[in-house]
Amino acid sequence: MLSMLYSGEPIRQHVEFGGPFVMNTKTEIFQAYQDFHSGKFGSVPQQARLAYR
Repeated sequence: MLSMLYSGEPIRQHVEFGGPFVMNTKTEIFQAYQDFHSGKFGSVPQQARLAYR
């Protein structure tokens, strides 16, 4: 298991996360998935893709 620790100033905003995306609302997460799957993020090299199980 890999753990990561981040530190910084609080943004004092609501945070939603889903898979690799972190946004402010679930609607933005849904839109990010749609954009990713429709190719709007550009091409992602095969070696950079994570295996989801």
